Amino acid sequence: MAEKSAKLYGAFAWTAFAFNTLFSTLFAVLAWFTFTEFKRVSKDPVLVAAADVRPKDWVALFRGAAVSAFFSVLLVILFVIQALYYMLFSRKSLAHPRSKFGRGFLMAGSFMSALHIANIAQQFYSFEPAMDSWVSEFHVSFNTMLLTSTWVFGYISAATFLVFAVMLALWHDTQAEDVEHQILTTARNVA
Repeated sequence: MAEKSAKLYGAFAWTAFAFNTLFSTLFAVLAWFTFTEFKRVSKDPVLVAAADVRPKDWVALFRGAAVSAFFSVLLVILFVIQALYYMLFSRKSLAHPRSKFGRGFLMAGSFMSALHIANIAQQFYSFEPAMDSWVSEFHVSFNTMLLTSTWVFGYISAATFLVFAVMLALWHDTQAEDVEHQILTTARNVA
């Protein structure tokens, strides 16, 4: 019974990782497309002619969004590679009681990624009031739905990183150590 629950919990951990990868990849792609939309709108003559708007200042802020988009793409790629390495290619299962380093390394990476992704999502969220007013008052052609979906998927992605970290913290296979002990005693008896 315990073996079934450990395998079922392992399936839940893999499912959490799959959703984490899906949502964080969507966020990274949306962040990149939002940056290209910022870049396009910064050259819009309507924005340049709008009162009290200095395009150079906003271009500097949009470049900050570009850096955030780049880091979100890089963070997602590095975390997925790290997680796949430890989940597929480590000698011991992450559920093994003595596999604390790999599990702890992934948990730390997941928490760090959650904080960074939430920070990047907050940055995109902070652009929304300005972009909404530009669209409504100055009729700037900007896709506000893209901006909204970017920060929403950012927060969802941060939440899935946290769920994955909690799943890793709780993922233990108590029978793994017993099986390892039996294999070692059998090997000693044979030798």
